[in-house]
Amino acid sequence: MAGMSEMTRRDVLVGLAAMGTGVAVGQAAAGTQAAGPHAAAGDFAGGSKVFALAGVAATKNANGSERKNVFDGTLATGEAMSMHESWSPVGATAPGHVIHHSELIVVIEGTIGFEHDGKVDTAGAGDVVYVAYGTNHSIKNAGTGTARYMVLQMGGDTK
Repeated sequence: MAGMSEMTRRDVLVGLAAMGTGVAVGQAAAGTQAAGPHAAAGDFAGGSKVFALAGVAATKNANGSERKNVFDGTLATGEAMSMHESWSPVGATAPGHVIHHSELIVVIEGTIGFEHDGKVDTAGAGDVVYVAYGTNHSIKNAGTGTARYMVLQMGGDTK
């Protein structure tokens, strides 16, 4: 076996990629998925892909907001993941709720108020909000125009 000093940067990158994706090193060039304890499921079955939003219909919510579901499934490494894009009119509030997964909210346009843990934080375009497992929270459009954001849900009861 080659010593660590004999490894190239390429060797290290291929090894890290294989560890993080569930792909065996010998399969990395072929792009095939490794057999293992987990297999990708839902929208992740079949391997790498682009999730095009152009053909996804938006769902209207009671508070006037809209939502497009981007993907929903389980990665080959076992984590449940889903993502949706939301648009919220001025003043609209998503009702408070407790989550049993983790979320990252990326604000694309506008300003949102993130109510959690007895306080309200404000996030604008380009900001990322982390919502920890078990957090009771709500999101409100706190700006003067439409707020648009992506929500990435990971683990737990992700749907």
